[in-house]
Amino acid sequence: MNRLDNYRIFYEVAKSGNITRASEKLFISQPAISQVIKKMEEQLGSKLFVRDKKGVTLTRFGERVFQKVETAMLSMLAVEKLAREEDELSGGDLVIGSGSTLAREILVEPLSKFLGLFPKIKVSQIEDVQEKMLDMLWRGDVDIVISQQNDNIQGLQFYSLVTQKYVFIKKKGGEVDRLIKMTKGSYTYECMCEFERKKGVSNLPDLTVTGYRMAIELAKVGLGLALVPEFLVRESLKAGELETIFKDYQLPEIKFGFYVNPLLLTRVTEVFIKFLDERF
Repeated sequence: MNRLDNYRIFYEVAKSGNITRASEKLFISQPAISQVIKKMEEQLGSKLFVRDKKGVTLTRFGERVFQKVETAMLSMLAVEKLAREEDELSGGDLVIGSGSTLAREILVEPLSKFLGLFPKIKVSQIEDVQEKMLDMLWRGDVDIVISQQNDNIQGLQFYSLVTQKYVFIKKKGGEVDRLIKMTKGSYTYECMCEFERKKGVSNLPDLTVTGYRMAIELAKVGLGLALVPEFLVRESLKAGELETIFKDYQLPEIKFGFYVNPLLLTRVTEVFIKFLDERF
């Protein structure tokens, strides 16, 4: 064994206070560990441990040595952790939860750059309503969820990328005889239900869809009123295909960004977050 190995053995014995436990952790025999400690004491010219029936205890000199060795060992462990993280970037996994529209608007450019630098990382994208995707994030089934901020969500960390406002849209000159809603469990669904209560239009029939793009296309052909982020319909409004309505109704500005679970954050996710920040 080299000197570095000897100090690693000393460190583990001092931490555990027991040669047997250190032996089990290091997969080194007890006699070999005892021999290393004895050799170190001879080289340093002073006792490192006091032995008793319960195990070993550091001497005053041993305590001073341990303080120095611990600093070095923690630095080494940090380097080893960094090496493992770099290894993850050469072949890890990234699972992204998002709606299809948000995926196109937010993910394409940063994902392209990310995979250009780390081509061996496997990426999967899952689409569902916010409620289900955040449940998956809690369980560790996804690494990041691209979504709008929901103030009712606790325990997950949200990073804002862009702030937008919602608008009610319908076909230019069309009637409002149906409400086009997102799937139950989505933030937009909650906003539309609150609008129904406040405006007293709960008697109108629903048409439920799973994405903003479908809601917009249905509104264009006159099938009802939809609630969507303004940036998705700017061109259609300019072209006269759609018009906004209920402009006096107070709608909150929405922060679009991503959620992560701080307890399950991987190195791959941390690096991808930097690419999203650079995009915006």
